[in-house]
Amino acid sequence: MPSPTTAASVKFGATTIDDVSAATVNVTRQQIDVTAIGDAHKNHVQGFMEGTVQIEVFYDSAINSAVLANIEAGSIIDQCEVSWASGKSIKGKAFVQDISLSIAPNDVARLTATLLFSTNAITITE
Repeated sequence: MPSPTTAASVKFGATTIDDVSAATVNVTRQQIDVTAIGDAHKNHVQGFMEGTVQIEVFYDSAINSAVLANIEAGSIIDQCEVSWASGKSIKGKAFVQDISLSIAPNDVARLTATLLFSTNAITITE
């Protein structure tokens, strides 16, 4: 059962996990230096967009262990979408940069993962 404090959901293909307790996104676009030799000043153009999402999921073995067990650090998720309760979302192909599971006494188990959205198009809904 999803937690009443769910802040976001994450979708891996057709499977949605609603137990995301925290999700933080950082979107960057690096500038590319295109300064020619002999130019009097630097010239830049916009590079490609890249997004990193850190998610924390309330781990419930009965609901999402089958999905989360197949996500390993270095895995590629072809269709990944993180949606916040506010209606904002980021979706595209994502790499799993890291993943960890923590269990504290008298607390829920939490799975934390960092997803890198960089390959192909990234769609951001505001």
